[in-house]
Amino acid sequence: MSASPAPSTRLIAFSSGKGGVGKTFLSLNVAVALAMSGRSVLLFDGDLGLANVHVLLGMQPELDLSDALAGRCTIAQTLLDGPAGVKILPGASGNRGMAELTISEMTRVIQAIDGLTPAPDYMVIDTGAGIGTQVTTLARLADSIVVVVRDEPASLADAYGLIKVMHQDFGSRNIDVVVNDATDVKRGEAVYHRLAEVATRFLGLPLTLAGVVPHENAALVATRRRETLLTAAPHSAAAMAIRQIAARLESTRVNPPGPRFLVDRLGSAERMDAT
Repeated sequence: MSASPAPSTRLIAFSSGKGGVGKTFLSLNVAVALAMSGRSVLLFDGDLGLANVHVLLGMQPELDLSDALAGRCTIAQTLLDGPAGVKILPGASGNRGMAELTISEMTRVIQAIDGLTPAPDYMVIDTGAGIGTQVTTLARLADSIVVVVRDEPASLADAYGLIKVMHQDFGSRNIDVVVNDATDVKRGEAVYHRLAEVATRFLGLPLTLAGVVPHENAALVATRRRETLLTAAPHSAAAMAIRQIAARLESTRVNPPGPRFLVDRLGSAERMDAT
């Protein structure tokens, strides 16, 4: 494989307008589902100052992205071995400096990720919540953005705010929606249709439903045990829904594909901002 993310590497960013909707949980489990289908997967914990993918798995990283950025190690030395062969790039936890990285520092991070070998088939980015610079910078790198929402007024309003910013300010068009923790599938689909109707009416932007994940007691049990749902309860309704989401994302054709190198994607986005 090449020395950096190759054209075949798909980048998927999981984002949300507000926290507490299960974005990190879904990022992790979708990454595991992709790995279980035979793909090589890098899961990048992009909530750089409040990273918690490793927390969900009960891991204690000896090194994280802050160490790599400070020159104490390489990016490759921070990687953790996750479930099903997923490689995890941990951000820092409780690190204000990492939460306030400048664009030049973000560029250094992205350049370092470009140097990872071998290149994965997929890189799943778990961004922070909201519409801050780190969130939008990482989301702009992705071939597709998955916005996670719950059946709550604040979640819907903030999800629309994120979609609006990504589309109007940065030209993003490949946006999928996952409705998480739904009481039932029909209710979840109704939540999606409300959001999609508003996006179509006011932004002229069609959204795609990637899937509805039903409420599942096993998800809470798995989280408490520091396991993924796909390994702890693989036959649960939520686990099956997550596998369907992964399969749908895998089958989606990205047009046009992004540049080969992440730093080139960032440069393209910055040139778009300047026009």
